[in-house]
Amino acid sequence: MKQGNNVRSNEGARKGRSPVVIALSLLAFIFLVVFGVYETIPAKEHKAAAPDPTTQAIHDMQTSLQQALDQLKAIQQTVLSDRAEIKRLSDDVTALTGKLEVVQQSFASTQQAPAVQPTEPLRQKRATAR
Repeated sequence: MKQGNNVRSNEGARKGRSPVVIALSLLAFIFLVVFGVYETIPAKEHKAAAPDPTTQAIHDMQTSLQQALDQLKAIQQTVLSDRAEIKRLSDDVTALTGKLEVVQQSFASTQQAPAVQPTEPLRQKRATAR
């Protein structure tokens, strides 16, 4: 009968060591290890440390430099735009100057032509029209 008790106690031990129990025990152990490691990591403080004066001065200079570069780019764009407008206006003035010269030449040629003197019948027509 002792053998029967030994067989039963071995079966009980096997049941206690079933794969589900082993897996759950292993997961619990892993969870405890991860949690323990997580708890030992120091939490970072979210306070903003006051920067030293040199670092602050460098940051301020970088900010000022970036603003100056942005303003310079805007000025360059304005200059390029103004140059294009000046070129267009210059071309318009050149075209108008050419047209003005043609009109002046036409006017000068009509002044140089002999003036036609009104004749007597024209005066009579005006008198009869009155």
